[in-house]
Amino acid sequence: MDLGTANTIIISDDNIVVDEPSVVALDRRTDKMIAVGESAKMMYEKEHPNIRTIRPLRDGVIADFTACEQMIRGLVKMVHSGNRFFSPSLRMVIGVPSGSTEVELRAVRDSAEHADGRDVF
Repeated sequence: MDLGTANTIIISDDNIVVDEPSVVALDRRTDKMIAVGESAKMMYEKEHPNIRTIRPLRDGVIADFTACEQMIRGLVKMVHSGNRFFSPSLRMVIGVPSGSTEVELRAVRDSAEHADGRDVF
């Protein structure tokens, strides 16, 4: 997974399976995810009293941890959209900017682990 400020890319079995904008739409009252990726980008900067759209990454750094976690979950669900009884625990390799601090690296790791990642490198 390559967390980018503009787009997030997920590669599985040497194929790009997800290439979506790094945008998530959340319900203002419950903070539940409404849309992620391209569908959330279409809502970006539109006026709606109950929906807020967020770009959780700014300048290669996580600006909103809960929104980033929900964005990662939504994008991972795009990869495993099959009808499964149990969600798989995933091994993830996440690319982050080279100038990231230890706190920022820990934030990325925590977000990925909360998004059902078993081993995060």
